[in-house]
Amino acid sequence: MLLPEFCEELFYFSNINLFETNFKIYLKKVYKYNILETQTWLKRLNHRYTIKQLKNLKALDLSYYQLIKIPTLILPNLQWLSLSNNYLKELPTLNLPNLQRLFLYNNKLTSVPNLNLPNLLSLNLENNQLTSIPDLKFNLPNLQYLFLSDNKLTSLPNLNLPKLQYLSLSRNKLTSLSNLNLPKLQDLNLENNQLIKISNLNLPNLLILSLLNNQVSKKSKIYLKSLKINRLYMDKN
Repeated sequence: MLLPEFCEELFYFSNINLFETNFKIYLKKVYKYNILETQTWLKRLNHRYTIKQLKNLKALDLSYYQLIKIPTLILPNLQWLSLSNNYLKELPTLNLPNLQRLFLYNNKLTSVPNLNLPNLLSLNLENNQLTSIPDLKFNLPNLQYLFLSDNKLTSLPNLNLPKLQYLSLSRNKLTSLSNLNLPKLQDLNLENNQLIKISNLNLPNLLILSLLNNQVSKKSKIYLKSLKINRLYMDKN
């Protein structure tokens, strides 16, 4: 569903607070729409327009618009946000208390922003330029799916993600993995890294572990087999 044409007028203001405007007729119509799919005029969003507030917006798609920056987003009911396939190197503060899914893949992010998103379920940071994830960057108590493939990660911090079920780290530059404590994790993808040493994994619910195309040592292979994982893939090691 597309935002109707009359809403384009709202974006000719550098700072929009819909509660202080005279667009009462427009707003009654805007609030009927839960999905905003961006149009050509949003290509200028990074240097001219700021979305101050769209009260009932549930989903926002800003992908494929060659964005370098985005404004601060204050969207209290937003549940789905895509900023994928742009040129973002950093993110502003995301004040999105009800966000459940965040897509940031195919950008140029070099570091992970501080994320305080208490209801987030899925986070996709694939194909960026991340080299590390500093400790305590994530406050994501309900996160279940984390996608970090196709970056330049050389190590992992202690991830405090108590509900994480799926973690993808394929095609990075990891050489070792230890002290990973994810009690709910079921599926871990570590394909196409440079892993040699793996030890001290606390993954009591892990069902699937893929280590294809690494350099896992003999000692680490013995350790992994002792974990009795349902599906353990270690070809090309």
